[in-house]
Amino acid sequence: MGTTLAAIIAGVAGQRQVRAEHRHWRRQLRRDAYAAFTVKADEAYEALRGVEVELARPGHDLDGLRSALDETRRLLRGDLVDVQTAVELEGPEALARMAGELTKSLSACAAAIHARLLGRDSNDALEANESHRIRRFLNHASNKREQFVSHARRAIDV
Repeated sequence: MGTTLAAIIAGVAGQRQVRAEHRHWRRQLRRDAYAAFTVKADEAYEALRGVEVELARPGHDLDGLRSALDETRRLLRGDLVDVQTAVELEGPEALARMAGELTKSLSACAAAIHARLLGRDSNDALEANESHRIRRFLNHASNKREQFVSHARRAIDV
């Protein structure tokens, strides 16, 4: 009887250990997914901010700006979407939705900058209202990033 009880207790303890290790492994997967997404989103944000700052200067290199914007748009459609998929798979749903919102916000900013580059001469600096509009897009993306990171921290600490 004592041996049977000891075996049952050991089995229960073993199951608890396995569940705890599984929870730790899942938290690590989520953390890695959230971190990779945040790094790529930050990379895209910084690239867009750099294009916006350069575009505001008179005599800017328009071809260089178009090239930088094209590269950033590829990042948004490629690497960022790839790491967003990992967030969607790892969850939770609220974080997956926030990742999508951040990606959309960055894409909208890229589209706004692209619209300002169309038909522009290299000597034309952004008008104040154009620059303000792009900065609003950048601020929106920054706010979406902060929301994502805040919720990601809570999801990892569960």
